Amino acid sequence: MTEKSIELSELPPEIQQLLVDKCDFITRRRLRASSSLMYQVVNSTKQYIPFVKIKELSNEGVLVKLTIKLFKDDYTLKFKKNQTGGTRICQDFRKEVLIENSNPMDEAVDWFRQMCLQKNVTIGQFHIGSTYDSEKLTEKLDGVLGKSETPLKIKSILCVGTESVDLMWKLMEYCDKNLLKEMKVVTSNKDEIFELFGKQDEIVKTLEKIEIDPVCNASVEDVLSLNASVISLKSENFTEDLVYNLIEKFTNRREDGSAFCIENSQKRNLDLEMIPPGFKGTNSTNEYKEFRNQLIETDHPTVYIRVSEDRVRLQIGDTKKANFWNEDGRMYTNAPEYDYDSSEYDAYDDFDDLESEYYGNPYASDPDYDLLDDRAFDESDFEDDQDEY
Repeated sequence: MTEKSIELSELPPEIQQLLVDKCDFITRRRLRASSSLMYQVVNSTKQYIPFVKIKELSNEGVLVKLTIKLFKDDYTLKFKKNQTGGTRICQDFRKEVLIENSNPMDEAVDWFRQMCLQKNVTIGQFHIGSTYDSEKLTEKLDGVLGKSETPLKIKSILCVGTESVDLMWKLMEYCDKNLLKEMKVVTSNKDEIFELFGKQDEIVKTLEKIEIDPVCNASVEDVLSLNASVISLKSENFTEDLVYNLIEKFTNRREDGSAFCIENSQKRNLDLEMIPPGFKGTNSTNEYKEFRNQLIETDHPTVYIRVSEDRVRLQIGDTKKANFWNEDGRMYTNAPEYDYDSSEYDAYDDFDDLESEYYGNPYASDPDYDLLDDRAFDESDFEDDQDEY
């Protein structure tokens, strides 16, 4: 008796989703483009993308990178202006795709929308960077995100360069507010001033980790209003009173692993009288003094403080969410599980000849696969189809 084969479309919806959940990124994209049914199944199955990067390039270009697994699944597309007018899409180890009568930024944002702006997609860290003025990219993303009924699902946002700050605030406006927990801003220009408050205050106050590398313009009241368990800020306005109140706040809460680093950019000596009662000196050098507050016969974690010429660092307990006991005095936060891109700047992003910084893409030599294979499939293609669930 010959057994009858069962088509994927004949399986119950929950079984289809279980199968799709086991598929890798490439297979999901193939399935998504195969039919209206699989389009719906893939879009209703949760997809986690650990790292997404969008960045302007020279010559009116935009880079969009998706990292699924470190050194294994890294998908980078560069959307560049074609000499004849239109878009030249450079894909990892693939032949270029030319789209006439199109704009590179429009194509890049649309590809990002198809890949990331979906109900089932969650992004670990969203990295934004701008080599030039990001006003146009901000405008394009604002138009797409504003029309979407689905909020952008991001856990952490990394902004490199103050040119991208407006884009970061705009993305936050359209984020799932319950999901976004971390914000980091870094810049190579040490003269830049970053305005922490005034754009998305409600979101900023609910974040769990805030790390600002440029000098921050924030009042004492603003900083004390933060609920983050890891804070790294520097400003010429920070005073002994702020540090004293912040130490008391963290000490009273005693959240294991929490930490802060407050730096006075003017390198003004901070008075040791700012250390609240209960702390005892444990170590001192020419560079810093250390204090400890340990409650006897309790389960509360120990509070550690290090005071140097221009900064005060505090850590609660030995289970670290941040490591800043370094000789250079900077605070280095531990990378979360989804932060697979260890550098804040990818050296190859601006090179035309090398389309990926990682080798070993299992689909690099697959002639049947192209990340753009399903670019013609969109929600509108299936809007007249009946719901098959």
